[in-house]
Amino acid sequence: MNDRMDDCRETLEELEQFLDGELMPVQREHILAHLEKCIECYHAFDLQAELKQVIAIKCANEPLPPGLLDRIKQSLSDVRTEG
Repeated sequence: MNDRMDDCRETLEELEQFLDGELMPVQREHILAHLEKCIECYHAFDLQAELKQVIAIKCANEPLPPGLLDRIKQSLSDVRTEG
């Protein structure tokens, strides 16, 4: 695997933690630098950020249906392995 693919894989694996503010500053800077130069990862970031925002708005006062979170995580995992 080449360096770009490794960077993409690492970036995609850390997007959720990035969006949740759970990464150290050096990790955040690495992801930001990668997103600035990789349109594919930027699109994945944009989609995930928008999805989190929509879910937060729509489900603010609603409990998640059983199994929904697991299905979402599996879908995101499937997308990551396809890319």
